[in-house]
Parts: sequence; C-alpha cells; structure tokens
Amino acid sequence: MGVIHIIPISEPERKSVIENIILTGHCVMVLGRIDTGKSTFCRQLAFCAKAKGLKVAIIDSDIGQSWIGPPTTVAMKIYNNESDMTLFPDDFYFVGSVTPERHLIQTVVGAKRMVESAELANADLIIIDTTGLVDRPIGRALKQSKIDLIKPDQIVCFQRERELESLIGGSELDFCQIHRLVPSKYAERKSQDYRYRYRNQQFAQYFSDDVVYAFPFSQLKGQRDCFLNGSKATSKELENISTILDTEVIYAEFFCRGLFLITTRELSWTEKQKLCSQLRIDDLTVRVCDCYKNMLVALINSKGDSLCLGLIEFIDFNNYILSIKCKKEIAESAKVIQFSDFRIDNI
Repeated sequence: MGVIHIIPISEPERKSVIENIILTGHCVMVLGRIDTGKSTFCRQLAFCAKAKGLKVAIIDSDIGQSWIGPPTTVAMKIYNNESDMTLFPDDFYFVGSVTPERHLIQTVVGAKRMVESAELANADLIIIDTTGLVDRPIGRALKQSKIDLIKPDQIVCFQRERELESLIGGSELDFCQIHRLVPSKYAERKSQDYRYRYRNQQFAQYFSDDVVYAFPFSQLKGQRDCFLNGSKATSKELENISTILDTEVIYAEFFCRGLFLITTRELSWTEKQKLCSQLRIDDLTVRVCDCYKNMLVALINSKGDSLCLGLIEFIDFNNYILSIKCKKEIAESAKVIQFSDFRIDNI
C-alpha cells in the first residue's frame, strides 16, 4: 500500500506558515499549478500537526493523481502515521473521472462532502489537497466554487510569478488568511506518461484482491444514468420497439415520457426521431450492448455512503445480472450504483 513519505522542512517561510496554521487554523485549502509541491506540503503539515497532538484529516481532491484513495475519487483519511494505507480511505466520493474539467459539480460536491465527513470525525485540522487546474475561466471557477462552498479559514497558495492573484485576491477576507509560498525546490515535474502509469498502478493495486460479484438488477438503483431507474419493458414491448427501428433491442426501461434502450448498434438521428414520435416520448437514451464493459463505478449503501469502487465485467440483459469486480465482503450492502464514462481496459 502507499506510504506517506515526509520530506524535511528546509525553508524558514514554509515552517512559519505551518506553525501559524497549527496554532490558528481549522480548515486549510492548498492551491497551485501542477508540480508545485502541494501534496508534499499537505504531508508536512499533517505530520507536524499530528506531532502537536491535533487530530488531522487529509482530503485529497486531486482526482487524477490521488495519493489518498484511488484515482477518480475525492477521499478523506484521518492521519495517524507515515505507514497509513492510503489507497483505502476512511471515506470517499466518486467523481468518475481523472480530470475535473467535465465534472466540476461532482468535484466540488465531493470536496464539500469530505469536509463534512472530517467534521463528523471531530478533526481539529482539515487539510484539503487540490488539482493543478487553476488557470483559465474553468480553473478559476472550480477553485472559487470550492472556496465559496467550504469557506476555509486558511488558504496556502503556491505560485512562482503571482499567477494566482486573480483567483485568490477576492478571498482575502476577515474569515480567511492567505499564505503565499514559492514552490519547493524539491517539487518534481512529472511527465504525462508517468501520471498515466501511476494511475494504472493505483487501479491495479486497488482491484488486486477483488472478485467478480453477480448483482441482480433488483438489488441496485442507478445514479448518473437512466439505467436501473425505470420499468423494464415486456417481451412484447421489446418486439414492438425492435419492429419500429428494424433492429434488435436487447433491453429497455420506460420512465416518465422517456425510454432507455440497449441495442446492438448505434441509432441514427432519424431513427431516434421516428421512435420518439411513434411512442410519444420526449427523452430517449440509447446505449450499445457493450458500452458498460470495463466501466468504473461506485457502490453505495442504503445510507448514501460510498462502499467501494467496482469494475463492470459483463451485463446479462436477458437474466438481469450485473457482473462487477468489487470487494466481495461489502457487495451485499450495495443498494446504489453510480455510473461513469471512465473505463479501465488494462487491469
């Protein structure tokens, strides 16, 4: 499992910021571009705060290069020591992507949910690590939304040439102290290839002890997708839809003025319009039969808590069975499946 390695604090300014946060802070958010040493600072701060007797929660919202929890998640862990098994956090929220750019809402919600989880655990100090997406309107919107929702009382900003002032200037208010630091000389630049290999290693390790579990459709409700939320079509209804489309429809669910389909091929716009017109529906979702294969999902219990990630191996639409690689010991507790558009093909 991953080990938190602590790099000695050599810069006096960094040491001063850490001491200040330990004395006065409760919730600290760490910002900066990629490869500026954000995660290293979080580890140093956690180590020093723990040594002072504080109960420390670390929230890793760097969904692409996670060091707490698997990639695609925002995760929280109560920091105990350097040998923490960081792939398996105390709590996590599934974003379903390794980049926040098309998943801003999930990324922000995940960070807020993990702060709430840390508060429930009575953490004295909450440390939030973040992605390197801070530039352009999308980066500023993401970080500003996190700041607005979480309202940290401390922000640590790593910048080389005041490049983040347009982001943090408006947050320098009475309730929030901003610390500006230069990136550490120890910060390493990581190539795209390194990041890709790191993610694959994390996923391979996470799923290494998992088994394929057969979930009946009736056990699960779907989130982030229409699937598993409607009324299953009868054989006669499937036959009727297949006739209209002149193609085989394997599975279908009806919902309010809508229809979810599994077919053997992609449908054209004209075919979709024809089906909507004849069935008098406004909302049509069409999936090809193998589109869920190797899809990364999250399993949720009846309380809405995340149990584990899963990997869809196969869906039997005739017998209504989902075969998912996951943690067998908690599979029976799953009541909800959160779908994504992220796939893993090489585990």
